[in-house]
Amino acid sequence: MFQSVACCDWFVPDPESDFPIMVNRFLILLVAVVIVACSGPTNGESEPTVTPQRTPTMPAATSTSTAPAVPTTVPPTSPTLEPSPTATAPATATATQPPTPTSTATATATPTQPPSPTPSPTATATTVPPTATTAPAPTATPVPSDEVLVISRDDTTEKTVALTFDAGSDRGYAADILDTLAAEGVVATFGMTGAWAQANPDLILRMVNEGHTLINHTMTHRSWTGASTGAAPLSSFERAQELVETEAIVRDIAGVELRPYFRPPYGDYDDSVLEDLADNGYTVVVMWTIDTLGWNGLSADEINARVMERMVPGAIILMHVGAASEDALALPEMIATLRSQGYRFVTVQEMVGR
Repeated sequence: MFQSVACCDWFVPDPESDFPIMVNRFLILLVAVVIVACSGPTNGESEPTVTPQRTPTMPAATSTSTAPAVPTTVPPTSPTLEPSPTATAPATATATQPPTPTSTATATATPTQPPSPTPSPTATATTVPPTATTAPAPTATPVPSDEVLVISRDDTTEKTVALTFDAGSDRGYAADILDTLAAEGVVATFGMTGAWAQANPDLILRMVNEGHTLINHTMTHRSWTGASTGAAPLSSFERAQELVETEAIVRDIAGVELRPYFRPPYGDYDDSVLEDLADNGYTVVVMWTIDTLGWNGLSADEINARVMERMVPGAIILMHVGAASEDALALPEMIATLRSQGYRFVTVQEMVGR
C-alpha cells in the first residue's frame, strides 16, 4: 500500500528499520497540523479589536453552556471600553464649566458697588439748607451804631410823601391795596414779618415785581425791648435770628435782600437795638410821621382827615394791610387829595437814598 505512492518514497516505511522514523514523521505532521490549526487564532489577533465592537451581540450567545463564563468576562471588557470615552466627555464638560463659576464669582464681587450709595449721603449733606440761611450773616457788614439812621420824616421842603404799609397779621386788604397803587401808578414801602411773607408768597412777588420797597419787620413781631408788651427784651442772638429768618424767607420767594431797612415792631427801639441792627447790617430804622390809626378802628373818613391835618413835606405815613384796618378803603381818596395838593409819592429807599 505504501509503495503505490511514488512521490512519497521518503514516507514508505521499512518494516524493520523505518517504523520509528515513520512514527516520528507522523508526529511531526501532526504537530504541523496543530500549528496550522492554531495559526487561525494567531492571525486573528487583530480581531480582538473587532470583538469588543461585537460585544453588544455577545449577550445573545449566553444561551451556550459556557455562556456564564463568557458573559462574565465580556461585560467587564465592554463597560471598561465604553465608559472610557464617556468619562472623557464629562471630564471635558467639567473642565469647561469651571470658568462659569469663576465668572459667577466675579459677578458676586459686583456687590462691592454698595460703596456707591455712600456718595449719596455726602451729596445730601452738601445741600444743607442752613448754609443758605446763614450765608447772609457774613455778608452783613457791621457798622458803628451812631451810623444807623432812624428816620421818621425826610428833612426836605419838597412835597414828597412815602406811603408805608405793615403786614404782620392776616392777608387782609393787601391785594386791594396793590390794585389801587397799580391803578394810580404809585410806589410804596411794605414792612412785613417773615411769618406773613411765608404765608403770602404771591403778594411778596407782586410787591417786588411792581417796584415797591420791602422792609424787614422781624419774623414774629415781638417787641425787641418789651416796652409795648411788658415782655422781657430779646437777646442779641434772638434779634439776629428774627432778622436772618425773615431775610431767608423773602430771598427764597423773591430773590431780594431786605437790608438795610428795618421797622421795629410797635416802634420799640433803644440803643441796644441800634447796636444789634448795626451788627447785622441794618443801617436804616424806618419810623413814621403820621400813624393813621386805622388798626385802632378809625373809619376811612377819619383816617383821611387825620392824615391831611398832619401832612408835611417829606412825611412818612404808617398804614396796615390787615382786615381790621380801613386804610385800604381810605387809600384812593388819600392819593387823590395829596396829589391835588402837589405831593409826589416816593418809596423810603428813594427818600433815604441808600
